[in-house]
Amino acid sequence: MTAAPGEDRIEVGIVRRGDRVVRLDITARRPIGIGRLAQGKSGEMIVALVPRLFALCASAQGVAAAQALAAARGISLSPVVVAAQASAVLAERMIELLRGTMLLLGGGGSPALTHQLRDLMIAARPSNPAAPLDDEAISHIAQGLEALGLAPGSFADAAACRRWLGSDTLMAELHRQLVAEAEFGAASVDPLTAADDAAIGERLTGLGPSFAVRPDLAGRVPETGALARTAHHPVVAAFGSGLFGRLLARLIEIAATPELLRAVRRGNVDTAAVVQSAPLADGIGLAAVECARGRLYHLIALDAEGAIRQFEILAPTEWNFHPEGPLARALVGTNLQATEADRRLVERLVAAFDPCVGFDVRFREAADA
Repeated sequence: MTAAPGEDRIEVGIVRRGDRVVRLDITARRPIGIGRLAQGKSGEMIVALVPRLFALCASAQGVAAAQALAAARGISLSPVVVAAQASAVLAERMIELLRGTMLLLGGGGSPALTHQLRDLMIAARPSNPAAPLDDEAISHIAQGLEALGLAPGSFADAAACRRWLGSDTLMAELHRQLVAEAEFGAASVDPLTAADDAAIGERLTGLGPSFAVRPDLAGRVPETGALARTAHHPVVAAFGSGLFGRLLARLIEIAATPELLRAVRRGNVDTAAVVQSAPLADGIGLAAVECARGRLYHLIALDAEGAIRQFEILAPTEWNFHPEGPLARALVGTNLQATEADRRLVERLVAAFDPCVGFDVRFREAADA
């Protein structure tokens, strides 16, 4: 999750001995963080600035900053405000998951899919940022998803998903291409959850950027994102955690969005599943937002005058693309040849982990690494 575009990229080095992957070398060129920029500034200034700095998941970034600031000040935001925030995050998450899926599968070149995505983006844009999406907007979203063949019942269970895969919609056709690769990249999933927040807040406070760019929890590097959130869903259980299952996890969340948005509007859903925050100590607040790529953290600490003295952002990409993290667990031990076909296969898996910056995949021999 990056501030606006530059030369930010991730390089995934597939280190092989023979045809077996023995290690992943993952390096990243990231933009300079905004922590130093925030120091000494007012919370209101930084909260207003944050969404404008990020090209992706701007709503989630803005919500995380607002929640962290409120927690640092010891303020509980009103249920109406939190509902509006959760609604914005859910709508943005749906769009990001859908756009990423279309790009990965090549559907981004289809005029029909591009037009439908554009209509969904318009419907998902709140007319009143201080309130949840209204019923009309949610209905338009539901109709747009059904036009794509993504009705909620399509992913109720494995049987429903198989029926959907056999349908004549373009989205189903694009996904059928990957059924043969269902097992590629399968690995056990250790989800990052709210139970990890306290430990993460402690490390962000004490270690700052060094933890934010290479996080781990006593040697544990959990996974975050759509697959982690749906790990116990019957469709994911049936199709597994490989490349195909990862894409189905996105579709499960996309198709469920209209009903979630309605529940947020009615006030009968726990918004903490989407956005939550807590004070860690006097003047220190931590926020966690479940955005498209996973659990996003913001930490804000205030000085005695109420200005920001520390601002840290821990993006989902840092967990998933950790050299010992979920992507590495999915690839180390697999057999891969340095062919263009295997390179494309790895590229699809990397894209399914949904990095927030561009990436390159390179094969290396262990003796040369």
